[in-house]
This record gives sequence, C-alpha cells and structure tokens, in this order.
Amino acid sequence: MKSLQERIKEFNSDRQQPTLARKYKLMADNEFTFFRATCHLFYEDLSSDPALAQGPLVWSCGDLHLENFGSYRAANGLVYFDINDFDEAMLAPASWELTRFLCSIGMASDLWKYSAKEAEALMILVVKAYTNQLAGGKAYAIERETSPTLIQEFFELAERQKEKAMVKARVDKKKERLKIITDKTLLLEKEIQKQIKTEVNDFLNEHYGYLKVIDSAFRIAGTGSLGVKRYVLLVEDSRQERLRLLDIKRAMPSSLAPYLKSRQPKWTSDAERIVTVQDFMQYAPPRFMGTLSVDNEKYVLKQLQPSAQKIDHTLCHKKMKNVETVMTTMAQALASAQIRSTSRKGSADVEELMKFSVNSLWQTQVVSTAIAYVSVMKSYFKEYRKLYKEK
Repeated sequence: MKSLQERIKEFNSDRQQPTLARKYKLMADNEFTFFRATCHLFYEDLSSDPALAQGPLVWSCGDLHLENFGSYRAANGLVYFDINDFDEAMLAPASWELTRFLCSIGMASDLWKYSAKEAEALMILVVKAYTNQLAGGKAYAIERETSPTLIQEFFELAERQKEKAMVKARVDKKKERLKIITDKTLLLEKEIQKQIKTEVNDFLNEHYGYLKVIDSAFRIAGTGSLGVKRYVLLVEDSRQERLRLLDIKRAMPSSLAPYLKSRQPKWTSDAERIVTVQDFMQYAPPRFMGTLSVDNEKYVLKQLQPSAQKIDHTLCHKKMKNVETVMTTMAQALASAQIRSTSRKGSADVEELMKFSVNSLWQTQVVSTAIAYVSVMKSYFKEYRKLYKEK
C-alpha cells in the first residue's frame, strides 16, 4: 500500500510551482485546511464503503465542506447564498456529498473548540435538516430576510463589496494594468500574456462582444486547486465604460472519477462538466460563466468575486451563536441543489429522493462513517505535518 506522502505527491504530480509549494504549506497549517486540500484521499479511502453506496444518483459538487458555501452576485445582478465550488462535480450516490460535508464539521470542531459530542450532534442535525428538505420534494432558495444572522451578514457584505472597490484595490488605473499583489497575483511572461489575451478575446468577441482583455496575471486563490493554472483578467466593458475583473481556471478531472461505477454523461471537456453541473445545481449562475480554450487547454470563465464572501469556518465559535441554524441552512441548500438538478442527464427524479429521505438506516450509517473517518483524517494530518516539518 502506498504511503500518505506518495499518495499526496502522486495526486499533485501535474500541479505547478510556485503555488503547489503554497498548497503544501497551507496543508500543514491545521486539520480543516488539510481536509479541504485532500479531497482525493476521502474518495480513495471511502468510495467502497457501504455507507457511501446509499441513495439514488444525484448531481454533486463533489467537494462539499463548510467553506464551499458563500454569497455571490449572479448574472441577473442579485445576490445569492449557495454552494459555490463545482470543480469536482460528478453524478454520484446522494450519501457521498452528505458524508463529506459531515466530515468537514468534524474536521473543524477542534478549531471551534467543540467537543466530539457537540460535533456529532451537529452532524445529526444536518442529516435531519437534509432529509426533511428532501421529503418535501421542493428546492429551497436561501433568502436574506429568513436566514440566520451570519448568513444575513454575508448578504450584507456582498451588497457592500462593490465591484468598483475591488477593481480599485487590484488595478493601477493610470496604466490600466493589474497590480502584482503578494499572495494574490504573480507576473506572467509576455508570451503567455499575449496568448491569453488573444484566445480569451476570441471567446469574448463571440459571447460577450462588449468585453475586451487588456491585461492578465497569474492568480493565487483557493486551497485544493492551488497548483492549477489560474489567471485574473482585467477587461474593459465598452457597454458601461468601466473596468471589470474575470477569473479563468484550468479544468482538471474530478477526484471522484476513478471511483465511480455509475455511468457518467459524455462531456466534451472537464470545463463543460463543471459549468453544466453548476448550472443544474445553483439557483442562479454567476456572471460571465463559460468555457474556453487557452493553448489547447480548457478553462472555466467566471466573474471574479470578492474572496471575503466565502464562509469562514473559524468564525463559528466567535460569531455564530446560532451555529445550529447555520448548519441547518447549509443542509437545506444541499438538499435543494440535489432536488433542483433531478432528472438531468442520469440523475434520479424527485420521487426517488423523497423515498430515500424516509429510510432511517442509512442516516445512522453516514454519521458513524463520518465520525470514524474524521479520526483517520486527523491521524493523516499529524503524519503530514510531521513530514512537512522534517523536510
């Protein structure tokens, strides 16, 4: 059997420096960040577990954890709170997504200063909220007025965080160039910049004729996706006479793909998979979403959103007096995304999900599996941090 070190290196063998080095460093920081960055270990270890075979096939974001929920401004200009990362998206048994989310609660519990019993109680609460939502057979849209306090703050933050302020912080307007900011951007070679500008503008001319790329830089963002080619683009919007920021990230194969036995749709590319499933699961898609090619590699295009709009798990024990209601909201968002994407390219219909929700046996199994795997992941983290410090 391969060692932990070998498994991590093998998975990241096609990732690039210097952001890969940053990823390895972040992984040694705390248990939750390690969990975020090692989605592949979860499926390598648990894909054959009977608990994860439970439930009908549903569309899954594939890497559901506490920080993959957040607010964003959609194409219609309105702000939504929803699941917001679909790089690993696949058609999988319903329990896969739920179990990973439950594990994320366990991996964050020490940072929250929650006991094992409190973490287990939260997991049980999440399963109950999730199944109750499925039982109703109706997708839930998270609204600002009815949301828990912290999530209301995210709506307010998204309203306050104007695009203009983000552009001001990241752009030298006199030179119409992106600022190279430590831990956010890296300078690109001129040949790469030229290629990005040419190929992205070809796409924009066809789909968003009023947008034009005028500068680009390598973007440093995320945790699990560090090491993947990703660029921030400064574009001119001739329709509104303003500057905008876009993000393009190379689409990589899903970590779930090697372990799924279910038949998957035939996608033209991983970028098409990511964008299509996001459109299935989210209530409303973000602005300027699409797929394009740069140097014969497929990328996902989106508008750049302020990073502060993602849920920060470290705030839970400080600001979330009603943490239970926040977990309930997330569980409802998960169930709603699965309901919303029913009967699409092989996914189960609503009736199958409703039927699944009333079976209590699997609910106990996924909680037990999550609790047991949290212990495994914590041991992995201790081993990894020791290896990292010794290198």
